[in-house]
Amino acid sequence: MSPDAPAAAPALAVEGLSKVYRLFARPRDRFVEAVTGRVLHSEIHALRGVSCAVPRGAVVGVIGENGSGKSTLLKILAGTTSPTAGKVHVSGRVAAILELGSAFHPEVTGRRNAVLQAALTGLTKGELDAALPLIEEFAELGDFFDRPVKTYSSGMQMRLAFAVATQVLPEVVILDEALAVGDARFQKRCVDRIYDLKAQGKTILFCSHALYYVSTLCDRAIWLKEGAVAADGDAQKVVLAYEEYLAARDGARRSQPQPVPSDTLGRFLAARLLDGAGCESTVFRTGDPWVLELEAAGDSPDRPLHVHVAVITPDQVTCFVTDSKVAGVGPFVGRARHRIRIRVDAMPLAKGEFQVVAFLGDEKGLALYDSRSDLRFRVESDRWTSGLLSVPAAWDASG
Repeated sequence: MSPDAPAAAPALAVEGLSKVYRLFARPRDRFVEAVTGRVLHSEIHALRGVSCAVPRGAVVGVIGENGSGKSTLLKILAGTTSPTAGKVHVSGRVAAILELGSAFHPEVTGRRNAVLQAALTGLTKGELDAALPLIEEFAELGDFFDRPVKTYSSGMQMRLAFAVATQVLPEVVILDEALAVGDARFQKRCVDRIYDLKAQGKTILFCSHALYYVSTLCDRAIWLKEGAVAADGDAQKVVLAYEEYLAARDGARRSQPQPVPSDTLGRFLAARLLDGAGCESTVFRTGDPWVLELEAAGDSPDRPLHVHVAVITPDQVTCFVTDSKVAGVGPFVGRARHRIRIRVDAMPLAKGEFQVVAFLGDEKGLALYDSRSDLRFRVESDRWTSGLLSVPAAWDASG
């Protein structure tokens, strides 16, 4: 292309996009306001002056907290709602998965719903005849394809929605939490399908709270915060900025004093994380030293205590555990206060957010005296991995 050649029009573009919802305390207030001109409503600003352009063939992630305006933006781009102000440009046929199953009629079969949704996207009779077998094959619903959608599980509805959205020859695909349900095998097929669409030059807008998917699948990310664009750029850089924001916010919440139980035989007095230099930290890197320091006390110095610690993900997946009784340490007894340190010389966790859960129990490790789950930390790495642990592995391809 010559320097003087005009740039290709973007597949998606919004300029100064705003969406305001009016809330009335009573249904009749809407009529009274229209007649009298008195303001009887409050306003919720879902979007505030959002501007961005997505070039053709790009895969863009949309991230942000619940209530940040992500779904509202995608609904406007999909044409299911209109903006209060601003301009919207969408080029080409659009297929969207927004709210799970919201476009399906529960009394109608999956096949009929697929036909209706495909027709609404503008497919011709010939295109529909060609697409329907592919939709049926991808969804893998078996006999349920000819049964009413009301008999489907959430995972089955997502299978049908994803199959329709990605088989109707769209130029633009909008996916809102499309990988949130479904088994691991189907999620893998969905990811492969997204890569196929990407290779075909389709434009994809992908909204997800699973930041790994955003970092891996997307070239670019848009972070929405309170209805406005907080960051827009390289996917991994934007995701990192968002993670740092979440960690700082959670850190501020954790700084609030924790209530101390007074009617127990033992209790935790303090908990903190230390780096290899002995400095308090909530950010570590894969392979760095990691130290958990706990202070505990029994109701008397003669009370024997044991400690159990688990490190888990925010969605409650256990990464590793350690236990003083199993390790042959303790019980802790004979002091008014006990300072206990648990050291991991090389943190094996891969990039992500993690939570420490600590339990204080009796000398048999059975009766629970106290617990803490307010300690969180982040592990940073130069790259994302698909597992929880970063395990050194030796490769040999000489045979």
